[in-house]
Amino acid sequence: MEDLLLRERLKERRACLRVPYAIQTMVLCDDRAWCADVLDLSEGGCGIFRPPGCELQEGNVARLCFFVSPGPAVVVSARIAWITQRHVGFEYHDPQSIPPKPG
Repeated sequence: MEDLLLRERLKERRACLRVPYAIQTMVLCDDRAWCADVLDLSEGGCGIFRPPGCELQEGNVARLCFFVSPGPAVVVSARIAWITQRHVGFEYHDPQSIPPKPG
């Protein structure tokens, strides 16, 4: 229930429409890393399913390594905007395409 209420409040504040998207990302924060499934993407950010053992905190800066296909990952810098028991939301530092592509 907490996740649903938070997601509804966030929808009202977002400048960019989120699109459901199935892709994987590696979240890098300081000297820690977590592999996660992406929930949705927008030009301004993304949501992921919170990985087990995730110790991220709201406001942390992280790098997201998106795996669109075999080969090099696309690395995007982002701030952790919100966290719930099941999800983590990121706000990109720079707008991205959907899905993020190498710049």
